[in-house]
This record gives sequence, structure tokens and C-alpha cells, in this order.
Amino acid sequence: MLSRRASGIQPSGIRRIFELVASMEDPINLSIGQAHFDVPEAVKEAAIAAIREGFNRYTVTQGLPELNARILDRLRDRYGLQGRHSLVTAGVSGGLMLGYLGLLDPGDHILLPDPYFTMYPVLADMVSATWSTYDLYPGTPLTEDALEAKLTERTKMILVNSPSNPSGRTLTGDELDAVGRVAERHDLIVLSDEIYEDFVYDGPHVSAIGHVPEERLLQLGGFSKTYGMPGWRMGWAVGPQPLVDAMRLMQQFSFVCAPSMAQKACLVAFDVDMSGHIAAYAGKRDRILAGIGGHYEVASPGGSFYIFPKLPPGCPDSAAFLERALERKLLVVPGKAFSARDTHFRLSFAAGDDVLERGVEALVELAESFARG
Repeated sequence: MLSRRASGIQPSGIRRIFELVASMEDPINLSIGQAHFDVPEAVKEAAIAAIREGFNRYTVTQGLPELNARILDRLRDRYGLQGRHSLVTAGVSGGLMLGYLGLLDPGDHILLPDPYFTMYPVLADMVSATWSTYDLYPGTPLTEDALEAKLTERTKMILVNSPSNPSGRTLTGDELDAVGRVAERHDLIVLSDEIYEDFVYDGPHVSAIGHVPEERLLQLGGFSKTYGMPGWRMGWAVGPQPLVDAMRLMQQFSFVCAPSMAQKACLVAFDVDMSGHIAAYAGKRDRILAGIGGHYEVASPGGSFYIFPKLPPGCPDSAAFLERALERKLLVVPGKAFSARDTHFRLSFAAGDDVLERGVEALVELAESFARG
């Protein structure tokens, strides 16, 4: 009865963890991929006011003109964007789907980072594209040669994600320059997922804007992480006019438009200072690293709110690790949910300090238990 497309999709490993959360009493939940703080009050009030004022119908497909203008101004002020073509999307996930649909024909090939966000390869499968990965594990530089080695005659797109989910890795300007040169040389589009752009701790965020030629760049960003509103489904896509126009047309026949009242509220969000939350998350990152650093091989993430440690010595695979973690009511996500490798796990520090303290204790106990055999 089902299509081959639907039959071939496997449930996300992250969603399985969500189901475990519902069945456990007082879990130590370090699996969640969303900020633990709530939407700022001013933004909530703007959404409520829009609803009460009757702003509950469709907007134009591309989103409110004033919101698109603010998005473009933000990217121009921060990164020197020159382009003028944007689209308000139903979250970055919606932008990803529209980007894949707008760029990829069956049999086309895309390059994904490894490790990768779980949606990236599944969307490729859904549009009947092929995919392979380039290595972005900690300690591996991103070079032109590494990308060139993975290109095929059908390669059409390179996807970059910085800061990364799941590793928290941030790409340097030199690495993004390398991506831009490869794209220019081989007539490729670069899709840059920058949803975690505000969660950068060791220096300013380095956007693909300014490093990849704009006529070859589709930049995706959004409000979900920064403003604690993942359920509002608010994102944007900025890129060359033919691609953005195609995405707008496909949004017309799929998502129709992003939520109207949320668009109104996001106009207010731009003026809310979230730096206190970002600074607090930098402290949470450092607290986790200090607590587990002597027990796990782990690179300090430059951004996002994830840490991607290696499985501890003596641990054969993520199944064994998760079994012992669950005995301690600890929830993390196995690295194989994001990769062909089964060598790491992802933990999120988007949690209260009490949860993080319990999590560090459980992680240290876990590492010591595997060391004992």
C-alpha cells in the first residue's frame, strides 16, 4: 500500500529517545535538541496580540515583506550580504526540503558532512538523489582535496552545517573558502545550514556568506534555537533569485506559508537581546567539558549546544553504552544516528544546571564502569 519512498524511511534515532523520555520518571535528559529556556515574553505577547487582532489567515507565500526586509538587513549587517532574495520558511527543516526539491533531480548527487543532522540523508532519499559524505569528525580539516575526492559527475550540491549538529564544530573562513572554490570550479550550489549561528562561544560566527559566491549559496537560518521557539516553525532561506523563486513556488503548493502570527512575533524577536542565554550556554559547555574531560576523548565544540564525545575506553559500541546509561536514567543519542560510524555519542547541554550536574556524575560513573570491564 505504501510508496517505496515511505517504506524506505526509518524512524529517527532521536525520536526513539523522545519516546523513552515519556516512559521514564525523572530522567537525566541530555538528548533534547532544543533550548531549555522559554520564548521571551515580548515575543509571546506579540504573537498573542496578532492572534487577538485577527492576524490568523494566510500571508503571502514568501512571508511578510517587512520580515523579509529585517532578515536581509540582519544578514547584511552581520556578514555583508549583497543579495536581495529571501523567503520565510516553515523552519529550517522546511527550507531544507524546499532547497532539495528546487535543486535535485532523481540521480543527482550531494555531499553531506559526516557526522550529519539526521534529516540530511533522508531528504536526499525522498527526492531520489544519491549522497555521500566528507569527513568532519574532530581533528579532520575540511580541504578542497577532501571534497574533490568525493565528487561525481552528478554532484550538484555541497551541504555545510556550522555550527554543527551533532558535533558543535564550527567551520573556519579558510574551510568555507575551500568549499566556495570547489563549488565555483564544478558549478555547484552550497547549502549552508546556520540555524545555530547565535550559539558560538569562541569568537564570532563565520557564515558561508562572504566565503562562498552568493550566486552559488543557499543560506538557511531561523528563530527556533535562538529564541526558544522550535514549535513555532520559523526560518528563512536566502539565495540566488531563480532558486528562491522556485522554492517560493513549491512552498505555495506545500507549506503554503509560515505561521502568520509567528511571523508578526518574529519582527519583535529581532530586537530582543539573547546574549545572556548565549553566555550561560558557554558556561554550561565548559562545566560539562571540565567534568567529563578526564574520562572521555572529547573536542570542545565551538558552537551549538551539543558535545560529541567518543565512547569511553572498554565500551564496544553504542548499544552497550546506552544500556548502561539507561540503567542510570541517562538519555543521550548514539553517534550512529548521525553517521556510518558507531564511535561517539551526542549529549546536549541545553538543560538546567541541576540536570547537567547529575548528567556529569552519571557519565563519569559510566566511563568508570567500562574501565572496570
